[in-house]
Amino acid sequence: MVTVRNLVFFFLISALLFAGCGGDSDEQVSQPPEDVEQEISLFSLIQSQGGRTKWKLDADSATYLKSDQVALKKVQLVIFGDKGVETMTIHGDRGEVDERAYDVKIMGNVVGISSEGARLETEELYWRDRTGKIRTTPGVVVTITHEDSVVVGEQLLADPELETVRLRTATGIT
Repeated sequence: MVTVRNLVFFFLISALLFAGCGGDSDEQVSQPPEDVEQEISLFSLIQSQGGRTKWKLDADSATYLKSDQVALKKVQLVIFGDKGVETMTIHGDRGEVDERAYDVKIMGNVVGISSEGARLETEELYWRDRTGKIRTTPGVVVTITHEDSVVVGEQLLADPELETVRLRTATGIT
């Protein structure tokens, strides 16, 4: 037998159940853009050749794209010389790595420190794995400071030790 008390109890339970189902205030889970395959945090990649480490790339997060590119945030690239000794460490706000050629692009507040203490500053820098060189594109300003010398220029091409450096429109301050 159904009593008024049972009906009130049934309506209260039903109201509580339906109150939490589907409303406009529910958070919607956003879908990643179509070109994103996977997103991860704490990304690390080591490139080796002939049993020795050429370079190591670390990032706070990585987004794998369908184009064989990996977009990175808070990037650190450590380049090693022929004897496995660290020759340069480069930091930047973000970056990209090409998984086919293993070339790296670092962007935003880029700072590189060589093992000899030279400091390189720019907004965009490329590491080309095949040639073992760092470079910038035309129009990108580069400042290199070592001891009491400062050189400013653009279109950098250099080895990671900054022993051999080519700049266009370079000016020096000593």
